[in-house]
This record gives sequence, structure tokens and C-alpha cells, in this order.
Amino acid sequence: MNFDVPPALQTYLADLDSFIAREIQPLQDSNDNNRFFDHRREHSRTDWDNQGLPRPEWEDLLKECRRRADAAGFFRFSLPKQYGGQNESSGRGANLWMAVI
Repeated sequence: MNFDVPPALQTYLADLDSFIAREIQPLQDSNDNNRFFDHRREHSRTDWDNQGLPRPEWEDLLKECRRRADAAGFFRFSLPKQYGGQNESSGRGANLWMAVI
């Protein structure tokens, strides 16, 4: 068996890493948003006085991350093209790609 990661997938991963560095990391670093990204800081994301629902500022940050990822073509990656994704019969967007990502 060939366990090499296909070159197209390697390129996609590099593009995804670049997007995260360019768009998501600055968003994380602004306005004390870093508190939401630490897995030990569940309290930052959870409003315990509101039935444990996510805090509105966390939801807003996630919405902005999704908006940016969608605009860059990353958010709906595994969906078929007719739904805005990149899944192709060549395997792009299919299980191997999603497993590696």
C-alpha cells in the first residue's frame, strides 16, 4: 500500500495553514479572544448561569471564523460542489482528505 499523502492534498494543507495564520490567528489574538481557545478554559465559553449555553461572545467569534473560512472556500470543503463544497470524484474532499486534515 502507498501511504504517501497526495501532492494536491499537501498543497491544500499548506493553503489551509496559511489561511489560519493569516485570518484565524489574528482573530484569536485580538480582544482577549485567546481565552476561548484554551481547552482548559471551558468557563470562558460557557454561561453557567444560562443553563450552560455558550456565551454570546464565543458564538460571535465562531460565527466570524466560519464566515472567513466560508469566504476562503474552506468551510464547506467536504460537501459536493453543488452545495459550495469541493468534493470531487477524484477524491478531493473525500474521506482520505478529511482524515488527513
